[in-house]
Amino acid sequence: METTGKYIIMILLLCGGSFAQAQQTATTFRVKAGEEPMKVIPVEHQYRYPLFQKGKVVYMNGSFTAATFNYNNLLGEVQFINSKGDTMAIAGEPALYSVLVGESEYLYNQEEGFLEVVKEFDEMKLGKRKKLEFAGADKVGAYGQSSGASSIRNTSTIISNNSQRYSLAQKGDVVFSEKLTYFLVDERNQFHRANKPNILKLFSKHRKAISSYLKEHSLNLDKEEDLVKLLQFCTTLNA
Repeated sequence: METTGKYIIMILLLCGGSFAQAQQTATTFRVKAGEEPMKVIPVEHQYRYPLFQKGKVVYMNGSFTAATFNYNNLLGEVQFINSKGDTMAIAGEPALYSVLVGESEYLYNQEEGFLEVVKEFDEMKLGKRKKLEFAGADKVGAYGQSSGASSIRNTSTIISNNSQRYSLAQKGDVVFSEKLTYFLVDERNQFHRANKPNILKLFSKHRKAISSYLKEHSLNLDKEEDLVKLLQFCTTLNA
């Protein structure tokens, strides 16, 4: 009986640990009707850094401008503090190359926006885009109450890259979900989704070797550590 009790306690501890871990890794946030996402979603999830960091904007011609910056996960933009103390968004322009934010480097591309550089290789960079995306809104019930997460539907919404305010088209709870996407950046600063077809295209001379490597190691290309392993292997093929 005593042994059984010990097993039960052990199971409860393990389950409790799993539950705590699940709480720490939660990536979905619910904003109730009338609330502002900026005031509800924890700051540590809204921004790359808890405080704005020293850095600089770098342009294609090599010139740069120093200021304090941060990356906003909710708006998907790099922001800076101007001389008046206001928080402003960096305007995307063709001449913009990258923004250094503290210890992070964000490359810029007009089609995809900003990517944080994860790791650099000989002829390639691995970048990631972390963003809190609008996932949907709940219907409002007959008495003005949200009908729950099971009824999430798409709805029109205004999310401006140069504004900190949201204008939602209907009442009800709004759901935001954290999304992490990986890209490969070539020497021309072109961004390519990190998937098998693009990797085989970028390393077209070694398609057979890369396909064999992927089959042998069963890599998950949605995981950063597996992408790094694959790109390290691809780099050895070009040596």
